Amino acid sequence: MGNDYNLAASASLVIARTFYGVNWFNVAAIFPLIALEFGQDVALLGSISAAFLIGVGAFQVPSGIFAARYSPRTSAIVGIAISSAAALVSGLAFEASQLIWLRFIVGSGMAFFFSSGVVLIASYASRSSPGLSIGLMNAAHSVGGVIGILGWIVIAIAIGWRQSLILGGAIGLATALLMVLIIPRTRTESASSPSDRKPLTGSDVYKVLTSRPIIALGLALTGIQAAWALTLTFIVVYLQELAASFEIIGIIASVALISAIVSAPLMGRIYDRMLKDARKVLLICGAAISLATASISTATLPVIVAAVIAIGFFAGGAFTVAYAKARRTPVKGLQLDGNGPNIGALNVAWVNGLSLLGVLWMPVAFSYAVQYGGGYNAAWIIAAVITALFVAVPLLKVEK
Repeated sequence: MGNDYNLAASASLVIARTFYGVNWFNVAAIFPLIALEFGQDVALLGSISAAFLIGVGAFQVPSGIFAARYSPRTSAIVGIAISSAAALVSGLAFEASQLIWLRFIVGSGMAFFFSSGVVLIASYASRSSPGLSIGLMNAAHSVGGVIGILGWIVIAIAIGWRQSLILGGAIGLATALLMVLIIPRTRTESASSPSDRKPLTGSDVYKVLTSRPIIALGLALTGIQAAWALTLTFIVVYLQELAASFEIIGIIASVALISAIVSAPLMGRIYDRMLKDARKVLLICGAAISLATASISTATLPVIVAAVIAIGFFAGGAFTVAYAKARRTPVKGLQLDGNGPNIGALNVAWVNGLSLLGVLWMPVAFSYAVQYGGGYNAAWIIAAVITALFVAVPLLKVEK
């Protein structure tokens, strides 16, 4: 796809990504209310988070293949519709096991939206700013997270946690309709028609999935994903253990997302214009995130606030650069442009999928470390070490 600027299409993707973020984070924010009704503890949150990450991670590659076969537009719309519908139905669950399965479906739908959304918004950007556009998509995710954490606590207290999930799913479905109306069909689907572009073959998929630079980039992102996911999932219940007020908890849990709102487009712009070395950016971000994650274990409120801000800032930048790099990483024997199969979405999907699948065990392990391995302090230290190892080692195989 070329770079024909389309503000309306870009805006529809940013809006959809915002409420994608709402439905990603709102369950963790209102979990204390859910746990109270179901008579559960933090172990349920670990199971819900793991099921969600399995859904997002396991369907990254199928979503990339689907996008290459049909079109990124179709994949993005189908994905946001599925995830939003499952989020809506989550408000009707009457057993904890149902909520776990529904979160798996929410994650699966989000997989179909994500990589296609990245490719679409980059294609609608000016030629000099694809990183900035991807950064705006990531910033929108963080905006949705802030709304999901702060807004959904207030909404759930006012109308009930079930009604709040139904509301989030309904708004997500509305954004899918907006995409149907605004994103031009001919732009995306013509690029996938047999007369214009060669179809994606099983051999092509194999080449992407076994590409060492792509795999290394995905493994490096796993460390970033681990710290990010654990912080946003467990910071609320951790602060409750420290006897912080509910209002303060919501604010602190949101500051990571607020700082990511700033850093994602900023880092994308810097990467576009000045710093083209993805390895250097990811190494700096990984080191900063590891130190910040370890410092959460101090159980000192001002230090925790500073750490959460740092995690959000450097994670927002790392995600943006990793996705921008993946979209343009060449795969031996395949063309990124021209009439070859459109592998950009599959590249991004595989990098994101590896990072998500790589951490899907982390929420469960973290909750068990809290319960049986020394409490939250030890769990945060372990998470910091894992982050450092996953970021540093694979970067040796990532090109600039």
